[in-house]
Amino acid sequence: MVIVGCGRIGAHVARHLAAAGHALCVVDQDPGSFRRLGEHFPGQSVVGTGFDEAVLRLAQVDRADAVAVLTNVDATNFMVARAVGELFGVARVSVRVNDPEFGPIFREMGLHIIDVPDLVLAGVTEVLAGQG
Repeated sequence: MVIVGCGRIGAHVARHLAAAGHALCVVDQDPGSFRRLGEHFPGQSVVGTGFDEAVLRLAQVDRADAVAVLTNVDATNFMVARAVGELFGVARVSVRVNDPEFGPIFREMGLHIIDVPDLVLAGVTEVLAGQG
């Protein structure tokens, strides 16, 4: 699996998937972001932008079963998802959506959406209903 974006969320997901035994490569344009993975992270890391074809080749996207695009910039996530699907034919792509207006666009592309605003709304609604 390839994870694009090694911020707090991307690193958290990468650490948990690695602990579960998944082979991972994490891509981020900031080399300092990989410190979030910890000293003993068993996966690979590639420095670069996730919509750069050469970077995606280094990350071996062509061999990936799935890609998770988890940056905090929706436009970047859109470009990465298009590159992964169109250039490499990866069928299983999960994309973080920060602005609710982007959700329908990503869904039309056939992407699995991780809708941050809806997740936050669901958590708040649970608390209001006395379930959280």
